[in-house]
Amino acid sequence: MSGKCLDGLKRIPQTSLGEYAVYGQRWSWDGKNIAFTAVEKGKKEDVYVIGATGGMPRRLTTHPAEDKWPYWSRDGKWIYFASTRTGREEIWKMLYSGGEPIQITRNSGDTPQESSDGGFLYFMKGWPNSVSVWKVPVDGGAETRVLESVHGEGQFSVEKHGIYFFRTPNQQDHSDLSFYDFATNRITKIATVSRSVSNHIAVSPDERTILYPEFDESASDLMLVENFY
Repeated sequence: MSGKCLDGLKRIPQTSLGEYAVYGQRWSWDGKNIAFTAVEKGKKEDVYVIGATGGMPRRLTTHPAEDKWPYWSRDGKWIYFASTRTGREEIWKMLYSGGEPIQITRNSGDTPQESSDGGFLYFMKGWPNSVSVWKVPVDGGAETRVLESVHGEGQFSVEKHGIYFFRTPNQQDHSDLSFYDFATNRITKIATVSRSVSNHIAVSPDERTILYPEFDESASDLMLVENFY
């Protein structure tokens, strides 16, 4: 895993895990640590953490099940992740310092994201076909469906004012980039994308610029959407 300076001139190795595949990396909100998923060839995924300046990663999960897609709590104390330790994928959380994990969802869940106020956890169900977005209190409880017909690849991004997401593509593989407003519960289309969308959507901190990958048979591109207000 490598870091990259903003001027694009220097790549800094953060750590080397040999034949492990690494994905799903997430910065802590204070920028001091990184959580990520790593899997050795032929084995199962686990969640690791490492300091932002590099060094030796610390394995956070050690259960025989698959543990992946880490996401930091806003206060930096917890790491949420998806795990198959109950026999199907559910969302759990674990203290960054270690300890016993706590199960959050009870009816399946994947790719967790915490709300900006730290009160709710948003997550997916139904990947890769009939994908929907749900929410649950961060300590567990009643699960509420928020969105339906979400693109399984483009997925979603929870921000302060709402959720940016791609809708399920139509027969021409066109997908609407859309916004769900927390204040009004309304969905607004931002743009229609005519090429296949890859994972995942990313939104700038000021919610004025959106990045997403798209591809066709010959090439892939990182696309930017701005000035959509």
